[in-house]
Amino acid sequence: MSDTPTAARVSPHLLLTLTAFFWAGHWIVARALHLDVTPVSLAFWRWTTAIALLVPLAGRQLARDWPVVRAHWKAIALFGLTGNAVYNVIGYYGIRETTATNALLIQSVTPALIPLFALVLFGERIGARAALGVAVSFCGVLAIVSRLDPQRLASLQINHGDLFLLGNVAMWALYTVCLRFKPPALSQLSFLLACSLFSMLVMLPLYAADLAGGGRIVLGWGPVLGILYLGLLPSAACYVMWGKGVQAIGAGPAGAYLYLIPPFGIVMAMSFLGERLHRYHAVGMVLIFAGVWLAAQRRR
Repeated sequence: MSDTPTAARVSPHLLLTLTAFFWAGHWIVARALHLDVTPVSLAFWRWTTAIALLVPLAGRQLARDWPVVRAHWKAIALFGLTGNAVYNVIGYYGIRETTATNALLIQSVTPALIPLFALVLFGERIGARAALGVAVSFCGVLAIVSRLDPQRLASLQINHGDLFLLGNVAMWALYTVCLRFKPPALSQLSFLLACSLFSMLVMLPLYAADLAGGGRIVLGWGPVLGILYLGLLPSAACYVMWGKGVQAIGAGPAGAYLYLIPPFGIVMAMSFLGERLHRYHAVGMVLIFAGVWLAAQRRR
């Protein structure tokens, strides 16, 4: 994970593929732990673990870079909120009330959302075909959350967990398009540690409130190993790999790698959680992937 010349030569495509694989496993672990760990506790201990891993690697570097962090603290705070604190907490609330398969498929709409956010926030043109791709992808999401039952949409009988996960997806799209504001003087490790520390300004009071409200962790090998996995791979390692990949090939092309998450994760969900694919999953997947493909055409 270090910013050495050797690490810099690693293919960004390999980094983004590994990121998709480990992030797919993230949703499997989060769903597996939803009865043992509250959403706020899971987010808090995930990033506490990540910080503990990052400090020996990047602590001294961050201390040297602190003037840069201080000068760009608003951007760092934004990244800490959208990529760490809020992103994770609402995602873990969502996974409590829906399946890992739903979560994985809803995540795959992110590549279509990224150009939409770039248009709304920064005026980047995406073209008619890309706009159609965004619309088609959202039709895929609607197919999943409604289970192909129009009455569910008409009566707003939509699983609250799926709605939380849509908010989670929006946070990640926002994080990705705003990576253009990452201070170039900060290495990936130093940047990630700074964002993680800033996110704790939000998560500490949330965790205190969670404990006061009866939040708990059922101690055991499952929760402990699960939190270690979340802190090491989907957090510390993947955020560095994602940042390097986005910087190397751009946010739009990098976003396309996120649609590797569903096939990786669905196999895991079926193998480890006993989940099943339904017709609405298949329809939603086809529409989402078609929309992602259309949205990607803007750069061709």
